Amino acid sequence: MRSPSPPRNPAVRPFLVGMFVDALGNGLYVPLTLLFIQQVTGLPATTVGLGVTLAATLGLAANPLAGVLIDRFDARTVLVGTYVIRALGFALYPLVDAFGPLVAIAAVISAGDRAFYPASGSYVAALTEGGGRDRLYAMQATARNVAFGLGGLLSASALSLAGGIGFTLIAVLNAASFVVSAACLLLPGGRVVGARRKGDRPGGYRQVLTDRPFMGLVAVEQAFTLTRLILSVGLPLYAVSALGAPPALLGILYTINTLLVAAGQLPVRRMQRHARRTHAMALAGGVFVLACALYAAAAFLPAGIPMIAALVTATLVFTLAELLHATPSASLAAGTAPAALRGRYLAVHQMTWSVGQVIAPAGFAGLIAVSPALLWVALAALLGLAGVGMLRLSAHLPASAVTAPEPNPDHQRLPDNDRA
Repeated sequence: MRSPSPPRNPAVRPFLVGMFVDALGNGLYVPLTLLFIQQVTGLPATTVGLGVTLAATLGLAANPLAGVLIDRFDARTVLVGTYVIRALGFALYPLVDAFGPLVAIAAVISAGDRAFYPASGSYVAALTEGGGRDRLYAMQATARNVAFGLGGLLSASALSLAGGIGFTLIAVLNAASFVVSAACLLLPGGRVVGARRKGDRPGGYRQVLTDRPFMGLVAVEQAFTLTRLILSVGLPLYAVSALGAPPALLGILYTINTLLVAAGQLPVRRMQRHARRTHAMALAGGVFVLACALYAAAAFLPAGIPMIAALVTATLVFTLAELLHATPSASLAAGTAPAALRGRYLAVHQMTWSVGQVIAPAGFAGLIAVSPALLWVALAALLGLAGVGMLRLSAHLPASAVTAPEPNPDHQRLPDNDRA
C-alpha cells in the first residue's frame, strides 16, 4: 500500500506566489535598467550610470548584514523587509531630480536586492529539507523564470501603449509587485515561519569563515558563478564584438536560455533526486566545460549560419549545465549551514555573485581583448578545478547535505526555527 504524502507546509504556496509576483515586477524593468532610470528621473545617462554604479557598491554591505539579521530574527522577517524597502524605492524613483537622491534611492534598492538572496534561500531551507528542499528550490526557480519572461513582455507592452509615461507606470507596477509579495508572506500560512527564535545565540562570521569545508564549497561556487555570468556579461562581447554576430542573436539566445531554464528545473531535479549533490555539481562542471569548448569552436566556423548554429548549440549545452548546477548548489549550501547560522552561511555563499559581478566585466573584456579563445580556456580550467574540488569535498561536507533524502513528514509540518 502506498504511504501517504507528507503534509505540505502551508507557507509554501504563498511564498511561491510572492516569488512569482516579485519576478514579474522585476521583469518589467531589469532588461531596461539604465534606460528606465534615465527616463523616470530625467537625468543624463552618464549621471545615471555613475549613480547606479556607486549605489551598487554601497549596496554590497547589505549582504553580510542580511546574514546577521536572518540569524537574529528569521528569514521571513528579513525577506519582507527587502520587499518593503524596494517598494518604497521604486515608488520614489519618479520624484528623483538630482544625483544625490538618485544614489540614495538606488542604494536602498540595491541593498534590498543583495539582502533578498540570502533571505529567500534561508526561507526555503526553513520551509522544508531533504529532497523536498531540492524540489522547492527548483519550483522557486521555475516560478521566477516564467514570471521574469512575462514581465519582459509586459514591459514592452507598457512602453508601446503608454509611451514615455510607460516608464513611470513600470516604476509604480514594480513597487506594487513588492507590496503584493510582502503581503503573501504575511498571510496566516506564512506566519508559521515567522516565529522568532527563542534562546538562539548564534556565533559570528568568524565561525563561518573558519569552516574549511564550507569555504571550500564557496571557492568552488565562485567558478560556477563566474561561468553563469557569461550570458549576460561575456557572450555579448564575444559574439558581437569578437565574432561579428548580429546583436539580435543575443536576445534569441537569452530567450532560449530563459524558457528552457523555466521548463527544465523540475524535470532535471527529478533526474538528480538520487544523486549526491556534490557529484551532480561536478557533472554540471563537466557540461559547462563542454559549453565553453563549443563557444570557442564557433570562432573557427564561417560567418553566418554555421557560426550562429554553433552559438545556439553552445547555449543549449550551457543551459543544461545551468539546470544541473542550480538546485544542488542551493541545497548543498543550505544543508551545510547550521540552522542557527544559516543566514550568515548563505550570505557568504551568495557573495560569490557580488564578487563575480565585480570581476566579470573587466576580466572577461580583458581576456577577450588578448584572445577570444582565452576566455573559454580560462573558464574551462577554473571549472575543471571546481569539479575536482567538488568530488574531494564530498567526504568532508555533512552527509545530510551531500545526499538528498526524501522529506521527513514530521519536518514538513514546521520549519526548523519553530521546532522545540
